[in-house]
Amino acid sequence: MYKEWTSDWDSILDTEYRRTEVTLIADDTVDQSDVHRAISATGGFLKTVLTPTQALHWFRGGQRADLVLIEVDGPSDEMANVLRQADAAATSHQVPLCVSTNRDALDFVVSAASGPYTSWLCEPDVTERVAAIATHMAEGQPLLRDVAVEIDTQRLRRLADEVSRIARALSSLSSNDPSAGRLAASAMSDVQLSFRAEPMNFGVETPMPTADEVRRILRVRRMRDQFFDPSLFADPAWDMLLDLMAAQLEDAQVAVSSLCIAASVPPTTALRWIKAMTDHGLFERCADPDDGRRIFIRLSQPAMNGMARYFDAAKKAGGMII
Repeated sequence: MYKEWTSDWDSILDTEYRRTEVTLIADDTVDQSDVHRAISATGGFLKTVLTPTQALHWFRGGQRADLVLIEVDGPSDEMANVLRQADAAATSHQVPLCVSTNRDALDFVVSAASGPYTSWLCEPDVTERVAAIATHMAEGQPLLRDVAVEIDTQRLRRLADEVSRIARALSSLSSNDPSAGRLAASAMSDVQLSFRAEPMNFGVETPMPTADEVRRILRVRRMRDQFFDPSLFADPAWDMLLDLMAAQLEDAQVAVSSLCIAASVPPTTALRWIKAMTDHGLFERCADPDDGRRIFIRLSQPAMNGMARYFDAAKKAGGMII
């Protein structure tokens, strides 16, 4: 299958596009086979492979690539410097940086590299790597979006569809027009809703729910997993909003790795949502004063206010929050 992908991409890219130059940064101890296969499958060109020590000199020399991939096996001072320099270079040159790591080093990676051009993968398989690399290539060369749909893999199509769904959902969330969310929902649905929620009038002070109320909702949501396939109800944005709200009501801090667990989806999917929700002002990053290798995620004040108003409106309407 991968040979077929490589052949298809090579024939298209060699004639129509300059091949994407990829720089890989990884320790010698890291298994790089999946990375090489993913780069080959998307038609990219692996220009150079660097150790973290070599990468530090590479960045200082002002070297560039179309895409930088970093494999992080665990926290270290040297890797922290590499991630910070890579993140700064990606932002400065507006080129994508994709960092792959494991669950144990996840908080370390996000705290060191979280710029606007940086994405994260957590324990990805080769298909997730292909999807991430292809997405970055498509962002640089829009016509590749039409080519990518020809790759015959159901999982890759689902990943691409999810990216589009996130973009549509967050576009409506970030709009100042209250009807934007309804319009986006209508555009994504074949069936028009025949009802609308009654408009609610809010006073200056909206009462907050208790942390116990929010935690109870989360427990009820997880209860469905005992009776149905959990993937049927994947809703990472709402699960994370609820978890962060409960934590803030308890005056507790939530690390990125913990929030990924609360999302109840694969960690790479959760990371994509965390980045998107942060970019759209719903989540905020806060440094851990006791550990420079970790950051916390919390709801922004507008997001917290929105959650409180939703809870209040649902209660007044006599609805069940789930």
